[in-house]
Amino acid sequence: GQPLPGSFGEVMTRRKVAGNPLLGPIKTFRPRGQSGLEISDFLPHIAGHADDICVLRSCHGDSVNHPQSVYQMNTGSILMGKPSLGAWVAYGLGTENRDMPAFVVLPDPGGGLKGGPPAWGSGFLPGSFQGTTLRPGANPILNLKPQPGINRRDQRRMLDLTGRLNREHLAARDFDDRLAARINAYELAFRMQSAAPGIVDISRETEATRRLYGIGQKETTEFGIRCLMARRMIEKGVRFVQLYSGDTGGWDAHK
Repeated sequence: GQPLPGSFGEVMTRRKVAGNPLLGPIKTFRPRGQSGLEISDFLPHIAGHADDICVLRSCHGDSVNHPQSVYQMNTGSILMGKPSLGAWVAYGLGTENRDMPAFVVLPDPGGGLKGGPPAWGSGFLPGSFQGTTLRPGANPILNLKPQPGINRRDQRRMLDLTGRLNREHLAARDFDDRLAARINAYELAFRMQSAAPGIVDISRETEATRRLYGIGQKETTEFGIRCLMARRMIEKGVRFVQLYSGDTGGWDAHK
């Protein structure tokens, strides 16, 4: 490695390592496509799609802490309580598939995100526009099937009764957004029982497709499965899908 040139200016670090040599690129960055976007030789396949990638170069951070930085990335503010990008998209554009949420979040199975659910919350928008999380593993959506002995007609009647009672409760309380969101969630969950199983089931994908997503390799299987699920949801009309990679241990120098 080489030390930073003097033209870079004084560097302040908490661990007093500003003078340490820096390792240069192991593989070359090259201009790609007509846009000239520089992409490393480590990513030859992505390099072939340079002209299809949107790169935001104007982003900056206003906090050195993980949770606040996650909030800013998702909502534009370091403070929790603002609508996330996915919530804004769901609010403005709605969903193309009424049997699935407009905004879905796929967290990392290693642990929750720094800062937690406010990162995909709806803030001051109606609660029904917040992200719906799908669990990692073989059962992304819990309780997707009705209880044994209850058919769809009976379930519909139970849901109608619950909905009527909830709407009466809502009217008596001058409209509580949290209760309205719950009423919508009950209805959406009922519709998802028909649509969701086929969307999250990747067993029907060909072996060639699974290999393209890195499924079957230890290092890439888990994230590859979530990428494949995200693609399937987008194809079925889910408006906004967000994937996270990295657990609560942090991605930087904490391990």
